[in-house]
Amino acid sequence: MRRTLGLLALSAAVIATATAALTAGPVSADQPALQSTAVTRPAQPAPFVELVAPGGVGRLYTADPREVASATAAGYQRQPGTTGFVGREAKAGWTALYRLKPSASATRWLFTSSTQERDALVAQHWVLEGTAGYVATKAGAGLMELRRFTNGKEWRLAVASKTAELLKAGYTLDGPVGYVYQNWVRAGAVYFGMFNTNGHQTIIARTKEIYGRDNDWWGGVRDFHDGTHYATDNWPGEDWSYLKPSIGYYDDSLPGTLEKHITQATSAGLSFFNFYWYWDNTKQQQTVTGAALDAFLKARNKDTIDFTVGVCAHPYAPLSIPTTQYDAVAANLMRYLQQDNALRTNDGRKILNICDARGLGDGSNAQVKQFVDTVRAKARSQLGEDIYVMINQAGFDPKQVGNAGADAPYCTTDGPAVESRSYKTYLQGQRAFYNQAPGAYGRCVLSDFDERPRYPIEQTDVKAIRWMPDQSLDGYRTAVRNAVADMATSTRPSTVDNYLFLYAWNEWHEGGIIEPNERDGCAYLDILHAELSLPGAGCIANPS
Repeated sequence: MRRTLGLLALSAAVIATATAALTAGPVSADQPALQSTAVTRPAQPAPFVELVAPGGVGRLYTADPREVASATAAGYQRQPGTTGFVGREAKAGWTALYRLKPSASATRWLFTSSTQERDALVAQHWVLEGTAGYVATKAGAGLMELRRFTNGKEWRLAVASKTAELLKAGYTLDGPVGYVYQNWVRAGAVYFGMFNTNGHQTIIARTKEIYGRDNDWWGGVRDFHDGTHYATDNWPGEDWSYLKPSIGYYDDSLPGTLEKHITQATSAGLSFFNFYWYWDNTKQQQTVTGAALDAFLKARNKDTIDFTVGVCAHPYAPLSIPTTQYDAVAANLMRYLQQDNALRTNDGRKILNICDARGLGDGSNAQVKQFVDTVRAKARSQLGEDIYVMINQAGFDPKQVGNAGADAPYCTTDGPAVESRSYKTYLQGQRAFYNQAPGAYGRCVLSDFDERPRYPIEQTDVKAIRWMPDQSLDGYRTAVRNAVADMATSTRPSTVDNYLFLYAWNEWHEGGIIEPNERDGCAYLDILHAELSLPGAGCIANPS
C-alpha cells in the first residue's frame, strides 16, 4: 500500500521558484499535510524543520522534506537540527497543529493547536494553510513541550529546553502548543542473511576442509568460541565467548529465526533491517541471501519492522551485474519494493540501497545510472511508486551519487578506519567521514571490525588479518553519540536525515555484531536504546 504525504503551500514569492509540486495551492484544513493514506501500520514521527525567510524575518516550520527543498531553493535558510518530531497522523491523545499566516503574500507563520484561535484568526482573514502535523496533548515518554514565542515581528517554535535561549534573544513566551518527540532516530541494522546451507559457500567448503564438519556455515566463529588452536596460538588469552548468539547458532533460512531477530531488534527500538542482496550473473538469479529474505517475508511478526535491501554488486564474478541483466535484476527487486513494510523516506518514498555500485556494468556513473533508471522505471510501471535510491559511500565517491542517478549516499562501514585497525582512529574521523558526503545522507555507526574468525578458512595469512584491539563498549557508546551530535547540528535535507545504518546485526565473521550474544547479552542494543532514546521497553536477549 502506498503511503503519501501532502504538501503545504508557500507564499506567492516562494512559489515562483518552488517545485511544481508546491504550485497546486494550499492544503485544506480538512486534509492534513502529513496525513497517511492506505497504511496498515503507524507512521513514524517526522522531523520538524525550521527555516528562516529571506531577509531574516519570518520562520517557516515544516515536516515535509519536499517543502524544505523548495524553500531552500527559494532562499530560505534551514536552521541546524530539528524543532522536535511531530506526528504524521491523528490518533488518541494527539491533536492537529495548524499553520496560518496574516495574508497570502506574508512570510510570517503562526502555529496553533487551538481550534478556537485558528477560527478567530481565519475570521480576521488570516490564511489557513492546513495541518503541519500532530502534537501530543499531554506529556509522555520521550516527549517535550513545544512552545510558541514572539518578538513582535515573527513567531517561533521551540522545545521547552530552548526557552532561556529565546528569552535572551528578545522573544517572549506566547504559550505552549503541545508536546513533540525531542528526538526520533530511525535506526536499522545491516543484516547478513548467509547463515544457511545456501549462504556463504566458501565458508561451508573451507569449514569441512579445515575443521572436518560438513555443511556448517558457522565455521570459524564456532571454532574460535570453542577454543581452536588457530585462536589460542595466535591470540593467547583472548576471550572469545561472545562468538555465540544468545539464541544459539542458527539457520536464518527458517522463519522462526527471523521472528526471534525481529523481536530482539524491535524490543530495543530498531525500526528496520537492511538486508544485503546478491545476484549471480552466471545463473542469472538472486543468490547467497535469498533464503534469509524469504524467511523474513514469512516471519509472523515481519510487519512490526521495516526493511530495505542493499544491492551488493561486487566488481568480480559471479556477483557483478552486467547491463544485459539489469531488467532481470529490476524485476526481482520488485518483490521486495512491493512489500507494505518496505522502508520509506520521510517524504514517503520507498528506499532501495546499493551497498556496492562498483560491479554495476563497468562501475561508471553512466552505467550505474542506467541501472538506477531501470529500477526506477520498473517501480513506476509495476508499483506506481517513485523510489528513493541510496548508494553506499564504501567504494563510491559520495559526491558522484547524483551523477550516477541516485538520490543520496549512505554508509555502513568506514573503510579507511578499518584499514587503520584502530577504533580510536575511527572515532576521531567519524564526523569528517560523514562530511565527505554532500546533501541528503544516511549516517552509519560501526560497532567493530574483527575478521580473526576468518583465519584460516577465508584468510590464510595471519598477518593480513584486520581487527581493532582498542574497540570497547564505551567506544561504541561514543560512536553513537557522535552520530547523534552530527544529526543535532545538521542542515542537510530532512529526507533521511534521522536515519542511522548500524554495522551490523550479524556479520559474525568480521566482527560487526550488535545481535545479542552469549557473553554480552543485549549490551550493544542497550546502548542504542539509551543513547538514541529509542521506543520499546528494552531488549529481549533470547525470545521464546
